[in-house]
Amino acid sequence: MYKIKKNIIMGLIGGIVGGVAGIGGGLLAAKAQNKAFKQQQDIFNQRLADVKAHRDNLYYQDPTQTAENQAAVTEAREMLAEQAKRAAATGAVTGGTAESVALQKAAASDAVGKMMQQQAAQGAAQKENTWNAADHQIDAFSNYLANSKLQQGLSKAQNISKAAGMLAQSAPSLI
Repeated sequence: MYKIKKNIIMGLIGGIVGGVAGIGGGLLAAKAQNKAFKQQQDIFNQRLADVKAHRDNLYYQDPTQTAENQAAVTEAREMLAEQAKRAAATGAVTGGTAESVALQKAAASDAVGKMMQQQAAQGAAQKENTWNAADHQIDAFSNYLANSKLQQGLSKAQNISKAAGMLAQSAPSLI
């Protein structure tokens, strides 16, 4: 009889310890899983912020003021000024008028103006493309984050349900 009671008591203790261990393990697993979700979400939130900052920097930049465009305009102005000097020197030797030199300079200014207009038009198209591409990335990141948070919530609910099930299994041992 003593052995039977001892076996029952040991069984009860084993059931209680097993239930508590299962609940503890489940809680640790849930905590680790939640931490992984948080890390993943933080990474995607940072990438989302980077994409938005990059989009805004490019979008609000004046395309005519980029280093490449400024270098091209400066080179064109220098080349056209050199041509105007040559035309003035040739005109002085051949008897050309100051009016022809002025027309040459006006044509050079028009060429630079058209170049700036082309840069502005290309920049506007690039801005639109940049904005649209960034919006698609932002949408993808936002959808991923929403799904990740949904999965995190479902995972928490499942882990709570598992812990409750283990508690329910060990409850008869407590009585």
